[in-house]
Order: sequence, then structure tokens, then C-alpha cells
Amino acid sequence: MVSMFASSRGRRTCAAVSAAMLFAVAGCVGATSSAYPSASPAASPTATPSLSASSGATPTATATATPAATFDVSNVPQAPTGEWKSIRWVQVPAMPAGALPSPDPSASPQDANFKVAGWSRGFVAFSVQVVARTDSDGMWDGGPTVATISTTYSRDGVQWHDGTVMQQQMSIDDLEVSGVFEGPSGLLAVGESGACGDSWIEALWTSGDGVSWQKVDTRKAFGNATIEDVSGGSSGFVASDSTGHKVWTSRDGQSWRPVNLGAPVFASSRIDDGTAFSGGFLLAGSTVAVGARSCAVAFANPSALPTPAPPMRSPAVWWSSDGGTWTKAELPGGTSAYRIQMSICRANDHTLVAFENYDSDQNSGGGVWVSNDGRTWSSPAWPSGLNPSEFLTDGPHGVLATDLRDPSGPAPAAEPSISMVSDDGGLIPLAQQGDLPPYSSNEQWAVGPTGILWMAGDPWSGSIQLWIGLPSEG
Repeated sequence: MVSMFASSRGRRTCAAVSAAMLFAVAGCVGATSSAYPSASPAASPTATPSLSASSGATPTATATATPAATFDVSNVPQAPTGEWKSIRWVQVPAMPAGALPSPDPSASPQDANFKVAGWSRGFVAFSVQVVARTDSDGMWDGGPTVATISTTYSRDGVQWHDGTVMQQQMSIDDLEVSGVFEGPSGLLAVGESGACGDSWIEALWTSGDGVSWQKVDTRKAFGNATIEDVSGGSSGFVASDSTGHKVWTSRDGQSWRPVNLGAPVFASSRIDDGTAFSGGFLLAGSTVAVGARSCAVAFANPSALPTPAPPMRSPAVWWSSDGGTWTKAELPGGTSAYRIQMSICRANDHTLVAFENYDSDQNSGGGVWVSNDGRTWSSPAWPSGLNPSEFLTDGPHGVLATDLRDPSGPAPAAEPSISMVSDDGGLIPLAQQGDLPPYSSNEQWAVGPTGILWMAGDPWSGSIQLWIGLPSEG
């Protein structure tokens, strides 16, 4: 499954895509792997370049200087299938690529953003540029804006190739690809828009290989509903609307089936979020706590007398193996509150994480629970203040990446904190060595079949930094 970062607009959940720069390696050669057989460019006849990287030394808690070794960019090793114990960082020279078509001379660029995601067969990246027609004074003429999406793809995170260009007429100017999820038959990319601190799903695309993409007919799938969240995993995908009273599931991302939220198991409930994993589908939300009322006072309007205090709500999750029959699961230690907002994600394809009232602005929240099956939950002994968007996964491997370095502080940490998420919900710190990436205020992360991708910079100015972290089981 793909890992994705949450957007800064509105309420978002765990990351399945990380925002990043679109790029290509300078002087890269060699064809792509069989994961992308139909679109791989011919191999260059020039000599294969190599990069200087630190050799595999005994893992330590911090980076140490090690003798230089040759890292062959044409033969990046696959990551171990078992639990990772250490990461060896190697810097990769990179430059912008996947250039967008030049806009119409009468159009003016309004916005640009980038996303990158890792999945079981490689990495995919998206560049979004929004342009609007302008008048003779260079002012927006009030007409529709056009969002153009250019894609690239890579088998190993080092060698990148141009993909396809997708274009869509838009009436707003802030489209972004906010997430990419891997399901049973391929990928689902999520296009999001927003305004005034809110966000909604604007478009969906599916791909079987990460190279070619097909647009989803969202009107056919969801009618006039405003979709607020989309997530997924190896069992399929889940979408929920902005009211909390409509949910859909899908196996392929193209055909969607509504969940019967009128069933008794959902009585007096609101759904906030959903996801999928190897064991089926998950929903998270809250249910009215029978007999309990809050101390808050609600007013129907400024001139009316106070209405009875609203009922308290309790956090809840629901599991289904097929999206049809659902079972409600208890969250141990969950407390009732007047307002509850739940989010849920998969740390890897066998480990689920549910968050209560997570506040991205305050980097704080309420309860946190983990589960291996969606039915039995426990509270992990984790550090406080974890951000749901810091969980990254390509499916088999789950990573928690938290950058503790603050360049404005008196003593910045020497390296980011990276932990492997075990199947039982434990966090295993990874020793880091080699050429660690520097601190950057706009750095982004992704996990794929060769390891952890770190990147930062401004693709428009040509200033891009790219590192790859090669995992080891030792």
C-alpha cells in the first residue's frame, strides 16, 4: 500500500502519499523493471554512473563517518522483506523532470504543487499546475481555471521516467493530488480541492501499473455527495462524505457500493473516516452515549431559549470483511465527549491505528489505539503527540517518520526519528548511518520497494535534494 501525507487544508487523516518535488536523476541509465514493461524508455548506451555512499557499517544510534563505497544507481537493491533494523542513507543527484506543457499565452499560472508516493512496485509522482485565463491587464477574466497534472514513475526511486499528462477543467484554483492508495488491482489517486479551511475530493484516477491513469466517474459513483475522505488498502477503498452519514466501498476504485448506514449496528452513529487493509474494511466515528449528556448549552438561535444540552458521544470503529456486513468494535478506555472526531489509517497491511480528536494545528489529540484485525483494539505505549500523517507504508512495511530537528532551536537533533511499525503495533527505532539528509522545512517522505525516499527543494528553481534510505535487517 502506498503511504500518503495529509493535506494542510481541512481535516485529513493518515498519510498514504507524501507531497514532494517531481524530479529525474541526472544521467540515469538502464531500463525500468518488469513492473512497468510498456512504458520503459530504451537504455542509454553511455556508461552507468555511480555515486559515493557510505558502506554498510555496524548500525549505531547516530550517523557515523564510514569509508566511501560505490553505489550503483542502475542496480538499487530491493528492501528486505522482514523487519528493518537500520537505514543507510545515500544522496542521489536529481533535477526537475516531467515538465508540464506550456500554458496558453493568455493564461497565467495560479498554483503548483507536487506529490510522490511509494507502493509495492515502485514510486509514482505528480506535478499539478493550475492556470487561469487573464485579460489584457494580466487579471483573471473570471473564466474557469485549468489544472494540468503531469506524472512520472520509478521502479527504485532513483531512475525516473515520464508518465502521462492528465488535464481537467476546474472552477477553482487549488487542485492537488492529496493521496495515492494501492488496492487489489492497482492504484487510486485522489485529487483534492479546498477553500476557507475546508477540503473536498474533486477527482479520482485509477492505474494498474503506475504509468497510465483512468479518470473515475465520481458523479456516477457518489451522485451529488461531497466526498471528504478517501483511503484504501489491499482489500479495496473507502470513501466518506462531509456529513458523516454516507460511505462507499470499492474493490477497483471505479465501481463503488454504498454502505447501509441505516443498519442497527450504525444506530445513532456518525462516520468520520475509513480505510482498508489485508483483513477487510474499517470505519471510524462516534456513537451517542445512551443516558449521558454534556454540560454544554446549545442555542437554536440568538433569540431562543437554551435547548437541552446535546448528548455525549463515544469513539467507535466498525469492521467488515466484504463491505456488506459490519461489526462494531469497542475501544478500551475510550471516554465520552460532546464532540469527537476520529481518524483511522493502516500503519502497514496488518496494523491499524485509530486516533481520537487529533488536532493537526496543536499536534495533539486524545486516545490512540492499534489493532491487527479491526475487531480487537489496545492502547499502545507510544510517545505523545504523534501525527497520523507521519505513518508511511508501501503495504508490507510501515514506517513512522518524525523529524525532530529544529534549525531555530539551540541544539537541533542530529537526525530524524524513524521507527519500523511491527505487526503488533510496536515501534522499533531504526539506527541510521551514511550520508544523512539535512534538515529542510519542506522535506517529504515516501516508502517503496527499495526503501525510504527523502526529498526537499523547489523544482521551479532547480534546487532539489534527494536521498534514498536503504534498509537492512541487521
